[in-house]
Amino acid sequence: MSPSKLDSTASFGNGDASISCSKPENGLVDSLSLFHSEKAVEELLQQTPVEGMDEHLIEFSEALRTVAKALRRAAEGKASAQAEAAEWKRRYELERTRNIQMERKVSGNNICEMLRSWWTWTSLDNATGMIRIMLPCLVSWDVWKERNKRVSEARIAEWFSAEQNGDFDCGKVENSDNQLVQQNEPDEHSEKGCMKHGICSHEVLRDRESDSNSNGDHNKMMRKASFKLSWWCKGENGDQHKHDIVSFEKGNITTAERSSKQISLKWESDPQTVLILTKPNSVSVRILCAQMVRWLKEKKKLNIYVEPRVRVELLTESSDFNYVQTWKDDREILLLHTKVDLVITLGGDGTVLWAASMFKGPVPPIVPFSLGSLGFMTPFYSEHYKECLDSVLRGPISITLRHRLLCRVVRDAAKNEYDTEEPILVLNEVTIDRGISSYLTNLECYCDNSFVTCVQGDGLILSTTSGSTAYSLAAGGSMVHPQVPGILFTPICPHSLSFRPLILPEHVTVRIVVPFNSRSPAWASFDGKDRKQLAAGDALLCSMAPWPVPTACQVDSTNDFLRSIHDGLHWNLRKTQSFDGPRDL
Repeated sequence: MSPSKLDSTASFGNGDASISCSKPENGLVDSLSLFHSEKAVEELLQQTPVEGMDEHLIEFSEALRTVAKALRRAAEGKASAQAEAAEWKRRYELERTRNIQMERKVSGNNICEMLRSWWTWTSLDNATGMIRIMLPCLVSWDVWKERNKRVSEARIAEWFSAEQNGDFDCGKVENSDNQLVQQNEPDEHSEKGCMKHGICSHEVLRDRESDSNSNGDHNKMMRKASFKLSWWCKGENGDQHKHDIVSFEKGNITTAERSSKQISLKWESDPQTVLILTKPNSVSVRILCAQMVRWLKEKKKLNIYVEPRVRVELLTESSDFNYVQTWKDDREILLLHTKVDLVITLGGDGTVLWAASMFKGPVPPIVPFSLGSLGFMTPFYSEHYKECLDSVLRGPISITLRHRLLCRVVRDAAKNEYDTEEPILVLNEVTIDRGISSYLTNLECYCDNSFVTCVQGDGLILSTTSGSTAYSLAAGGSMVHPQVPGILFTPICPHSLSFRPLILPEHVTVRIVVPFNSRSPAWASFDGKDRKQLAAGDALLCSMAPWPVPTACQVDSTNDFLRSIHDGLHWNLRKTQSFDGPRDL
């Protein structure tokens, strides 16, 4: 190598950022020396990685050889340890083996902890040496466990042989069982502790059954694990209440009770106050309301509440309706559930939604009369209102508990998820859409703490089962019986071929978040009103509300539901196939 190359290499190796080169007396840079220096640097850069790579390969091959030697030694140690374990089995008594087992268990745990800590804090340069130490230790640990298993099997065989020979020592067995129970006490304590959160509980049952092959002198001992499943709740302060769902009897799992049954309402005392809500701007509804108010007051002697608008209409028609009561402000509306025994709606499903929105907590039973268009929630006909109301007031009646969603908007500036705006209750659905924006809505969806999906389309519908025949149905969702508890997860025009609707269980909390990379804000509407803008970072939390809406049934909930989809939607309406034609012989 030329002197210029050596100089350049030396200066580069010392970490000097500049390359030394000679200067003539006139101060000009020697171009020839600079050329040789640059060429030396290029050669050095090309040669250095190759030499370093060879060194790494040599080190790696040496490490592999060391590992192979360690594996061979481990195999030899395993074979010798197995022979030694067999010798231990023949030489030592059962009680001494048990003591050795406890000592080895404690010492083995300490060794594992030391090795684990050593492995964490030791540098990778000593990895080869640690492999030589750890592999024989792990192999010895496996051999010890195998020896312990064999000793236990030998002990059981000795017990059975002693039983067959008539030398069975009950006191010894009882002592052994007591020691085993003492060893298992921590596990049983932990299993019982899990019932604190309602997951499960286990209990060991012993059933004695006669052995058909014996003479009846001895009974075989059988152990049966008993357990009970319960709903899991999020700690002691969770919103969901814990209750049993299954029972266990000798290995058979049966449900304690169905999650939803046909519910019957029976009055323990006669109703005293009735609230009548009507559809506005309808002459037929106004006439029917006046007739119903007069009949309920004269024949049933009930106190009657109406909306302020309706009271003005009744007083305009006749001053005899001055006994009709109403409220003055929203504060009195919040106390209606403490005064009203029964709610009567005259209109369609929208009137039922309006009645449910007036009650922010418990809702009195609602008797909905059909004076609207479709009427999925209005099974009673106004032509027979006297017979219907007489039957309802007399009782008992079948009712449908229609679940509601509790919706909360959490702004990006909120300190936590409990720092929300006023919660909103919806009976049908909450809709999150793109509003007037021309861009796709971008929504991140979570179920409890699990990520569900990212909605890219026109929006998303979170619906109750009562709202499954409303907007969710138009968007391709399933029709679900209103008595089924659940939350419908239905996308609106998703830009995907594989995005199908979901039905989530009632106990989950759905969180919809507008990500910061969204091109436009989203808009949320609750049962078609109370529209709110969701900016980037805002979230919408939806969970099942604890206050359902009880609506009276004409027959029962299933009959009313099927009749509504047949009459309102003409579900599966088709001409019957002609009977005259080709037939199977």
